[in-house]
Amino acid sequence: MDDISLLLSLVAGIFLIGSAGEIVFARTGVPDVVWLIVCGVVLGPVSGLLNGAVLVRIAPYFAAFALIVILFNGGTVLKLDSVAKAAPRAGLLAILGFCISTAAVAGLSIGAREFGLLPASWTWLHGVLLGSIVGGSSSIIVLPAMATSRTERKVADLLCLESTFTDALCVVVASALIALLLQPNHASGVAAALAMAKSFGLAFVIGVAAGLLWLLILNLLRDEEHAYPITLASLLLLYVLIASVGASAAMGVLTFAVLVGNARLVSRKLGLNSDIELGPDVRSFHAQVAFIVKSFFFVLIGALLLPPWKLAWLGAALGVALWVVRIPAVRIATLGGAFDRRERAVMGVSLPRGMAAGVMATVPAASGVSDTGGLETVVYACIIATIVIFAVGLPLAARRLAIRPQRATEPATTSDAGRKGTS
Repeated sequence: MDDISLLLSLVAGIFLIGSAGEIVFARTGVPDVVWLIVCGVVLGPVSGLLNGAVLVRIAPYFAAFALIVILFNGGTVLKLDSVAKAAPRAGLLAILGFCISTAAVAGLSIGAREFGLLPASWTWLHGVLLGSIVGGSSSIIVLPAMATSRTERKVADLLCLESTFTDALCVVVASALIALLLQPNHASGVAAALAMAKSFGLAFVIGVAAGLLWLLILNLLRDEEHAYPITLASLLLLYVLIASVGASAAMGVLTFAVLVGNARLVSRKLGLNSDIELGPDVRSFHAQVAFIVKSFFFVLIGALLLPPWKLAWLGAALGVALWVVRIPAVRIATLGGAFDRRERAVMGVSLPRGMAAGVMATVPAASGVSDTGGLETVVYACIIATIVIFAVGLPLAARRLAIRPQRATEPATTSDAGRKGTS
């Protein structure tokens, strides 16, 4: 088989596995990304059909595009007028879980340094960077899982919002830490804080300005057949613009996405046309793009699970540690809430790391951060470990809940919106 035929066969196989995985997911509760990762492992480390050295060079470029897709998907799913009930507790779980996870991973990475698994020059700041990359659950895995697991609505809403929040937290905090590590001598605390505030503030202002401008453009795109390509092109250019002025591109794109995703509410508050909204065609097209990006990205994660294997084992151990520290985080975040032991068990295993972590794993080395050459292997192994825990634990915990299916007549909530917006 020639190279072109092989490439086309691989692309077709990845799409079919991704589609079949979603069908299996709906019936068994085993996340579809498990099969995509297995496919990547078979194509990469096992058979050698995919050249790891070539993939490593491609990964940062694909990761930048995937990052834009993740942020736009997460931002447009956040409905500002319907998250009031779940948002406070979801925000508490997101921030508490993220901080505890980051601290645990940072501490364990220092221990790994002492055992020679990480470079001797590995610092606490490197550890916090690693912790922030794997610090939050993945919305692209959690949202569809909640749609098929028959989980209690209050639990599903909380977990969907938490994963959406932590996707953004992972990207924004890790981006800030990478910028800090690139400063001479890591800069002083005050200088670093000022630089970070400037980066986020400028990105926020540009994101708001671009989002408000796009509210006016949405009316013009209402019946435009090329509305999605125009929107995607604008996102790419916005990312480039914000990055070129030294601001946080992730923060800017996320701000833009939240405004555009809530176009009807924001325009009503501003006294504009109340019919302004992101059209269903754009959302549907973006869902398909997200599916394609997800399919390729998780195959890429499996294919890039390369030696040294000691780093892969370290990543797997970090995945187990994230599960252990999530249990007290869930307990604290649900204090005073009407959650029983079984519902907390569902929340405890809902820790899959995904595209945000995988994307950010490629950025430090590509940006020139020292001692991060093997970071991808650690993060990818950690992602796989957390997905396995989630895939095994969620069906068991959900079955123990023995709850009724949701009725079609119940009002839609944030999780419903997320389920429609994520493939």
